[in-house]
Amino acid sequence: MIEIIDLNKTFHLPGEELTILDKVSFTIQKGEMLAIMGASGVGKSTLLSLIGALDRPTSGQIRFEGKDIFAQSDSALARFRNEKIGFVFQFHHLLHEFTALENTMMPGLIQGMNRKALKTAALKVLDAVGLSHRLTHKPGELSGGEQQRVAIARALVLQPKLILADEPTGNLDTHTSDEVFKLLKDLNKQLGMTFVLVTHNEKLSHQIDRLITLVDGKVSIGAPLLTRP
Repeated sequence: MIEIIDLNKTFHLPGEELTILDKVSFTIQKGEMLAIMGASGVGKSTLLSLIGALDRPTSGQIRFEGKDIFAQSDSALARFRNEKIGFVFQFHHLLHEFTALENTMMPGLIQGMNRKALKTAALKVLDAVGLSHRLTHKPGELSGGEQQRVAIARALVLQPKLILADEPTGNLDTHTSDEVFKLLKDLNKQLGMTFVLVTHNEKLSHQIDRLITLVDGKVSIGAPLLTRP
């Protein structure tokens, strides 16, 4: 589904050049759940933002279903993100003045989609994440786990082909973290969507399909593409 080929990302700072990713290459298969791990500062979130077309690499390619996504204009990349990718972040980034239902509908509202059809889709995904009884509650009235479930529903509402999650359980207690991760696994199996997660949680990383370890901006030679049962 996705080929990452010799990906480099370099930042130019006063008096120095900082390489965050150095010739990173691997593939992501359709429908799998893949985790990216590594110490802080090795480039995990940078890599995720490139896969999600939130930023452009210094060099290299990301091919999505055979097409180089960065051969597109910025406006075409924005459409690609909206149509193909759902994002889940450590901090939920919900709009506090809107209800769980409205927050879930937000990606479609931004696109100007039909509200009736969008509401139907939002109700369906909120039911899937166990929040059909919290539709009218605003973020301040929801627990941390419930807020993250709304964020997941928002990522799913337009039925993207790829879900990117950056430390999706990193701001939750252990019990809630386990519940949210189980939800992600269940959705991955039920919906057949591809999931790529950045996580520091080794316990969770042992429950996914594959693990990629980054060390100093490179895929670790000692632990590349570890297959999990």
